Amino acid sequence: MRSVWLMMLAACAACRPASAETVEEFYRDRTITLLIGYGPGGGYDQYARLLARHMSQFIPGKPQIQPKNLPGAGSMNAINSAYNVGPRDGKMMATFGPEVAFEPLRNGEGVKFDTLKFNWIGSMNRQVSIAVMTKASGIRDILDARTKTVSVGASGAGSQSSLNPFVYNAFLGTRFKVVTGYPGTKEITMAVERGELDGIAGWSWDSLKLERPGWASNPDVHVVMQVSDRRHREIPDVPNMYDYVASPDDRSTMGVIFGHQLLGRPFMVAPGVPPERVKALQQAFDKTLRDPAFLKDAETMRLEIDSVTGDEIDRHVKKIFGLPKSLIEKAEHTIKAATKSD
Repeated sequence: MRSVWLMMLAACAACRPASAETVEEFYRDRTITLLIGYGPGGGYDQYARLLARHMSQFIPGKPQIQPKNLPGAGSMNAINSAYNVGPRDGKMMATFGPEVAFEPLRNGEGVKFDTLKFNWIGSMNRQVSIAVMTKASGIRDILDARTKTVSVGASGAGSQSSLNPFVYNAFLGTRFKVVTGYPGTKEITMAVERGELDGIAGWSWDSLKLERPGWASNPDVHVVMQVSDRRHREIPDVPNMYDYVASPDDRSTMGVIFGHQLLGRPFMVAPGVPPERVKALQQAFDKTLRDPAFLKDAETMRLEIDSVTGDEIDRHVKKIFGLPKSLIEKAEHTIKAATKSD
């Protein structure tokens, strides 16, 4: 009789709708796929794999997290896949270049997602853009680049390394000449070291520390400007681009152009994931980024951690997407005009 009763209980549990599962029951013995929008070895890949090693323990049910590289289209392939192809039940996350999340604002080519419907899990770091010049270039201050042509490397038309110097030219009157064709920042920095380029005008401080840590203290290399809503604590004496722009209208336009920086190293899950699972992932993410073992691992890997919560990202994205259309159009016009001016 007891065995029959146990069989009936098991059958009843098996018939229970999936919606009645607790978060722990859903994730137990499951695997979360983490799509990485870039290839192996780069900064996004390293951040994502660090997170994957530590976050599982904080998710109810402790599922495995399996990183999977899906590069292409400036990391848009990963977003499109997570949004349109992957499961919408919480078993897939994605990380990608933050600027790509704003492509719908400018009707970007290949966009197959609605950023406003993302479930943001959080970001591992805020992005602080920098311009770095060699001593040989003669550029010690960003305004020195107003007086002479300065060659900087770029990895592609939509990349930071390409877009940022054009924007500097438009707002600051600098004379950066963008040399494209480099596969990535690794090749650009090698060209800088060989003397083929004067520098790189669209990079990030955390990437410099990760990819070229010696540059931070090298007297032959100068960080001549940063771009951020607040100066980075490690380079407080480096001027911020906002220091040179007085017009409120221009500053607002810059806020749209550089609005992606708060997202830094973002993680999201697609719409349709049950809210309780989204919340569990957000909480696990936040706990991971405060965990001493995680922080020690990040320090060993030279990965800067300056976390942003999923709710903070959501508010920021909605604020930018909700700006007056005229301001968004001005930002887009500025970008288009700048990129055609060289």
